[in-house]
Amino acid sequence: MPRQLSVRRFYLSGKNKISISNPCHSRTLQCLWRLLLLVLLCYLIVLWQSGQQDGAPALVADVALRQRVQIFCIIVTYGHRHEGVGVHVKRTWTKHCNQYLFVSDDSHEELEPAVFMHRPDKWQRMRAHMEYVYKYHYFDENHWFLYANDDNFVVVENLRFMLQHHNSNEPIYFGCKLRTPQNETYMYGASAMVLSSEALVRFVLQALPNASLCSQEDHGDAADEQFGICMSNVKVLAGDSRDVWSNHTFLPFEAEVHVGSRMNASLEKHKYFLDRSYYEVHNLRLPVSKYSISYHVEYMPDIYDLYYFTHLVNIFGQIQHKDIQNAFGSADVKP
Repeated sequence: MPRQLSVRRFYLSGKNKISISNPCHSRTLQCLWRLLLLVLLCYLIVLWQSGQQDGAPALVADVALRQRVQIFCIIVTYGHRHEGVGVHVKRTWTKHCNQYLFVSDDSHEELEPAVFMHRPDKWQRMRAHMEYVYKYHYFDENHWFLYANDDNFVVVENLRFMLQHHNSNEPIYFGCKLRTPQNETYMYGASAMVLSSEALVRFVLQALPNASLCSQEDHGDAADEQFGICMSNVKVLAGDSRDVWSNHTFLPFEAEVHVGSRMNASLEKHKYFLDRSYYEVHNLRLPVSKYSISYHVEYMPDIYDLYYFTHLVNIFGQIQHKDIQNAFGSADVKP
C-alpha cells in the first residue's frame, strides 16, 4: 500500500528559502554534531598542549601585543600619486596599524587624507603633519607614531615586536640611522621612522615653537637632517633599530637590493646612504634581520607580492626559532 503522507515537512527559513525537516533523524543528527564538535575540541586542546610542551610560540600574530603596543600610522602621499600609489598602500599594510591617517596636498574619496595645501617645502609639511596628529588624532590612545611614505612597505607586526621592549614614555625614535658630515644623527626618511609618544610631545611642544632649538626656515630635501637636529636638541634619543645580531630592520632600498643583490656605489642614492650610514657597511651589503620592518617599493605592484609573502602565505610545519622572543632584547617593557 503506497504511503499517503510523507514524514518530511517543508518550512520557510529566511527569505525564499525552504528547509526539509525529518523528525525521525533530527535527534540522531544532533548527537552526531555534538560528538563531532567534542572530537574537534579535544584535537585542538592536544595541539595546543603539544605547542606548549615544545616551547614553540604561536604562529599567528600576538593579538594581545596589538593592544599593548598601539601604533598610529601617518602616510605621506600627494594628489598625483593617490590612484597609482596611495590606494595600494591603504589596501595592504595599513590595515595592520591600530589607526592610520594619510596626509596629502589634495583630497581623495578612498584615502580620506588630511589635506595640507600651499606647503611646497618638505620640512614645513613635516612640521605641520606632526603638529596636526598631536592635536587632532587620538594622541592619548596610541603609544607610537609611524611616519612613512607612500612608497614604503611596513611589516607592522615586526615593528610592534621590536617596540614591545621599549616604553613609549621614553624620549626615543627609530629608523634607518644616518649621520651628517658634522656627526649629527638622523633617520633616513625614505625608510620610514617611528616616534614614541614622548618624542612626539617634545617635538611639538618644545622644538616647534622655539626657533633656537628647531629651525622654522625652509630646508627642502634636508628635512630629515633638520628633524634629527630638532630631536637631539630636545633630548630625544636616536635609537638602534637593529636586532641583537646587528641585523637591520629599517631598510633603505628595495627588497631585491638587500636580499638578493648588493648596493651600487655608482648610484647617487646608494652612495648617499653608504657615505652617511651610522653603522659600517661591509662589501656593499646590509645584514637583513629576519624580523625586518620597512622596505622601499620602486614598482608599486610589488607591494602586493610583499604583502602576500609576509602576511598570507602559510608554511606547513614551520616552527619558529626558540630565541624569537630575544631578537630585540629580553625585557618585555609595556608602553
